[in-house]
Amino acid sequence: MADDLPREQLPANAVVFHVGEAGDAAFMIESGCVEVLGGDCGSRRLAVLSDGALFGEVALLDGLPRTATVRTLVPTTLVRIERAQVDEILKQTNPVIRHLLELLIDRFRNCRGFPDPYSAGGAEGASPVRDAALRTLVLTRDLSHAIDTDQLELFYQPIVRAVDHELLGFEALVRWRHPVLGMIMPLEFIGLAEKTGLVHRIGRWVLERAVSDWSRLRHFCRDGGPLPPFVSVNLSAAEFGEPGIVEFIRDCLAAHGMSPLELKVELTETVVIEDREMVAQVLERLAALGIAIALDDFGTGYAGLDYLKSLPISCLKIDKTFIQDMAHSLRSFEIVQSAVNLAWSLGITTVAEGIEDAETARRLREVGCELFQGYHFARPMPAGQVEAWVAAVKAEGVAL
Repeated sequence: MADDLPREQLPANAVVFHVGEAGDAAFMIESGCVEVLGGDCGSRRLAVLSDGALFGEVALLDGLPRTATVRTLVPTTLVRIERAQVDEILKQTNPVIRHLLELLIDRFRNCRGFPDPYSAGGAEGASPVRDAALRTLVLTRDLSHAIDTDQLELFYQPIVRAVDHELLGFEALVRWRHPVLGMIMPLEFIGLAEKTGLVHRIGRWVLERAVSDWSRLRHFCRDGGPLPPFVSVNLSAAEFGEPGIVEFIRDCLAAHGMSPLELKVELTETVVIEDREMVAQVLERLAALGIAIALDDFGTGYAGLDYLKSLPISCLKIDKTFIQDMAHSLRSFEIVQSAVNLAWSLGITTVAEGIEDAETARRLREVGCELFQGYHFARPMPAGQVEAWVAAVKAEGVAL
């Protein structure tokens, strides 16, 4: 953290702050030495601090003016830590940890004579941090039970061909229908699953359910083109590192009579970063079975080109942040066009995700993107709703 914060180079005898000044920052001593003075006119030495020490941190907690004076004894370099920076870091912290930290801060303030936030006057309004912490704890506690009691569901988002909007495949997206909290999106619970080790069970459940559902979903997809119909599933880094994952996928396909050519595995660059050598071995074995490999969120990482060279990637999913900015950002348009051109030159399929309007679809078709996915065509839906959606789209005279 200190590497990103501003530094102050101070000569000997420079005053850092006086009694009564605003407590808007703390300081860490990178090199040098300071003395902390208290009493009338700073007449009493309270402490001498050197390299690595922190001072002024109380002000970050209570927000009150300084109660001491600090000055340098030798030329000193200080790293300044603003209250706003601490608040921002706290916002990004896990809700449970954030709640615990705020409780500690509240207790510190109470010891210094501040009102009790849990008294009648302070507890009237809801605490967003407390609520978020409670929700995280509840979800962590209930997730294993959710897997056991079939609370997880797969939703499928259609993927269509750019040239004629014919339905070619689906992406399988897991949802959690909590009996009390309602529908929980994967962004909220997959991270918890990874931390608790449950992601392996969820991953296997998703794979088996998607393969099981494919026999009825395939019926709605266009066949006979250059690309086979497919269903995509996402694998996390933990799943790639699970012993026997390739054998499980192979056996699952065989059990349900599904061709490996019709399964697509999606991974992000962060998955590769976890253990590139291990991931490469798993991908090579999956590709040898005939399973397609898609690199998701393409354009947002740092080493995408290197991955295209060394890994058996057969599909690029261009990140929706670029897709949705194409209409008003020349840079986003150029990035998308470059990605499509690169994929074409390597014989790799391109999927544009996050398409929300007809104009964006038109631009993507013009630059040569092959497959479309987004709310403009369809939102994710349970397998049981696909037939009604297909019928409704055909009734409107749109090709599928």
